[in-house]
Amino acid sequence: MRYLLNSRLVRYLFKLHLMRYLLKSRVSSIGRSNAGMLRAGFLRVKRLIPVRVRATVRKSLDFLQNDLPYLEFHLADHCNLNCKGCSHYCPVALPSYADLADYKADMQRLAHLLHSIREIRIMGGEPLLHPDPASFIRITRATFPRSNLGFATNGILLPEAPANFWEACRDTGTTIELTLYPPFRKLVSTWRALSGARGVGLHVTEVRTFLAHHNLEGNSDKNKAFRLCRSRYFCPFLQGGRIYTCAVSALTHCFNASFGTQIATDPGIDVHSRDVSGRTILKHLKQPVETCRWCAENPVAFPWSVSNRLADEWDAAAQWKARERGSLQASNNSDHIVSASGHRI
Repeated sequence: MRYLLNSRLVRYLFKLHLMRYLLKSRVSSIGRSNAGMLRAGFLRVKRLIPVRVRATVRKSLDFLQNDLPYLEFHLADHCNLNCKGCSHYCPVALPSYADLADYKADMQRLAHLLHSIREIRIMGGEPLLHPDPASFIRITRATFPRSNLGFATNGILLPEAPANFWEACRDTGTTIELTLYPPFRKLVSTWRALSGARGVGLHVTEVRTFLAHHNLEGNSDKNKAFRLCRSRYFCPFLQGGRIYTCAVSALTHCFNASFGTQIATDPGIDVHSRDVSGRTILKHLKQPVETCRWCAENPVAFPWSVSNRLADEWDAAAQWKARERGSLQASNNSDHIVSASGHRI
C-alpha cells in the first residue's frame, strides 16, 4: 500500500513538472494528440491533486489543447424587458439582429482555430426576438458537435416560439436556460410544462438582484478589476467576427451612445485574421483591457427593478449612495412609526 501511494505521488509530481516545463518553455504547439494524452493523465490522477491546484492545471490543459471553456453570443442586442442596470445594456440598445451567414462563417473559423468550446450560450437581449433562432442553434451544433449548448431566455416569448425552434432544441440537445425575474415567478410551472411537452430540457435560474458594475470615473486599477471579475465570471463574447473579453467590452458603445460617456471600447480579436490562432485568443482572454478601468472594483448589488434609463443605474458609486440614502430614510421613518401606547412598532 505504501509503495502504491508513493508511485501515485511520483506520477502526480511528474505530470505537474511536465506541464510546468511546457508552459515555461512557451511551447507553441505540442499537437492535439499529445495535449489529449496530458489531459487523460490529469484525469487519472485528478483525485490525488489538491482542489486548489486542479483549476490551475485544468486551465493549463485548456491552453495547451486550444480548448475554450465558454462562449456567448447575441441573437439580438435589445430585449422585451427593461431591467435596471442590465450588464448587456439592453435597455439602451437599439434593435439589432445577428446575421446567419456571418455567424456561420465565424463558427466555422473558430472550429478551425480551437479544439473545442465546452459550453456555448446563445442569448441576448432576448434571443427569441430574432426571426430565425432555430437556424443559429443548428449551425452551432454542426460546427461544435460536442459542446454543451444553452439558449438563454427570459421565457416571455416561449409560448409563441415556432415549432422549428423546439425541434432544433430537441434535435441538438440544446437546453433552454430560463432566467426567472420576480414579476414572472408564477409562470415558471407553465414554462416547465411547455418545455416538457416539447421534449426540451429546461434549467431555471432565479435572479432577484442586479449589480452596478461600472466606475464612471474610469480610474479603477484595470488589473485589479480584471482579477476580481475573473474570480466571479468567465464570459467571452462573440460578435461581428470578433471575440471580446466579455460582453461589457463589446457593447459599451451602446452605453456611450445613450449617455455621452467615453468609456474605452475594446477592439477584441478578429477571428478571421491570418495572424490569429487559438493560442492568441486564449492569451487575449487572460489579460485586462482598457474597458476594465471603468469597471468597479467593488460592484454594488440592488434588487431587480425596472430601468429608468439613467446612467447612474450602472454606476457602483451612485448605487452605493442611493443605498445609504435609503437606509437613512428608513431609519428616519422608523422614528415616527409608533403605536397608540407610544411604543415603537
